Formats: sequence, C-alpha cells, structure tokens
Amino acid sequence: MGWALEQDMGPLQAFLNERPSLVCISFGEVGRPAALARESGVLTAMQIGNAQDLQRAQDADIDIIICRGGEGGGHGRNEAGTLALLQLAVNATDKPVVAAGGIGTARGVAAALAGGAQAVWVGTRFITAAEASGHARFKDAVNAAGLDDTVYTRAFDIAQQLPWAPEFGGRALANEFSRRWAGDLSGLEDHADAALRERMKQARADADPQIAPVYAGQAAAFSIRVQPAAQIMEELCGFRELLADAARRFA
Repeated sequence: MGWALEQDMGPLQAFLNERPSLVCISFGEVGRPAALARESGVLTAMQIGNAQDLQRAQDADIDIIICRGGEGGGHGRNEAGTLALLQLAVNATDKPVVAAGGIGTARGVAAALAGGAQAVWVGTRFITAAEASGHARFKDAVNAAGLDDTVYTRAFDIAQQLPWAPEFGGRALANEFSRRWAGDLSGLEDHADAALRERMKQARADADPQIAPVYAGQAAAFSIRVQPAAQIMEELCGFRELLADAARRFA
C-alpha cells in the first residue's frame, strides 16, 4: 500500500529481501517504491482506477498495469468500470495490461482478453474456495450475495480507524452496519471511538457478517457454493471455447 510506504519503506525492503518475482504497489506514492524494486530486479505492478493513476504508473515506469474497476472487491477507487479502464490502458501503453474487478465467470475472462488484456485478476470468486482461510460464515455470506448486494463505502475504515485516504473506499457485502452508516459518514466519524473500534475487531474475530466488513466485489453474484480452487479455475478456463465460438461467428 503506497500510502504506508510514504512513511516507512522498511516493509517493502523486507519483502524484496525475499527475492519475489513481482511486487504490486498501489494506493499512494509509487515512484520511490518502484525504483527500489527495479534496483532489486523485481517486476512491478500497479492498480489504476482512473486516468490520473494510469499517468502516474507510466511516469513511474511500472511494468504491469492492472485496470481495477469499481466493481472490484476491497479497497480502490470507484470512479470507472473495468471495461472503460481497460480500453484506456491498452490504447495508451505497450506494457502488459491486466483486467480486474467484476470478473467471475469464463465470459468475463473472455471479454477482458478479447478487449486487449493479457491476463485477468480474479479475487472474489476465490474467497469461497475450499482452500481459502476465511471463516465459513463469511463464505456463506458471499455465496448468498447477488449483484446488488455489495456497497462501496469508507464506513468500515472509519469505524476501525484505518488510515486509508478518502479516495480509496472499499467494496464489501452490504450488512447491518453499512446500511446504518454508509449514508452518514460524518455522523460515523463523530461516533467512532475506541469502543467502536473494539466492537469491529471483535466482530471480525467472531466472523459476524452483519457487523464486520466482508470485502467482496460484484462478482459475488457468480459464487454460489464452496468449491476447490482447481474447480473454479477449470470454470474460468472455459474462456477458450467462448473466444473460439466468437471468432467463428464473426469471422
């Protein structure tokens, strides 16, 4: 997280000492961290959420551009969709472009690859993978969610007093807490104290999906049961047949 590295580059240096192949630096200052990674011979990636992010990634000579649309789960911007960002990036750079946000089926993968992405970044579908370490109650909540059951908000960060910049909210499953506070952030800021922070911390420990944040994107609509990760991958790899069929239809 770039905003954390602005204060201390130590975590990045410790990570680079492990000789990774790739480091993704997003959500804040990327120039110095990217330069440090380059000096270590490590490839860099950056999530972009608008045109300004794309320009910053290009200025920092980021190796891989990740177009993360507002449909995606977890933290990021909510200013543009994945498809719009993808078109912007592939027209502006020769660097590898990855599509992320709202992709949860073979059709989504096919659409992104046909649009010029060289890969896709899928998160939400794997929240409910059998191998994922999340609590069963959180997995059940994701599996029960539909396309309209997520919310983009800063409410969970405010309640937990996490120092995310205001422009980087988070998409999570809508729940009792978000329905109460997502529309009243100023009131929540007045209400946020140590007791609320502890309540949120306990809700996460108890895996209470009505209070704790369950970060998931709109692709939660495509997750309906717990599956092995290999089975999810097999489903997503159906993109090949879809692209072949499209090529035949439009040849």
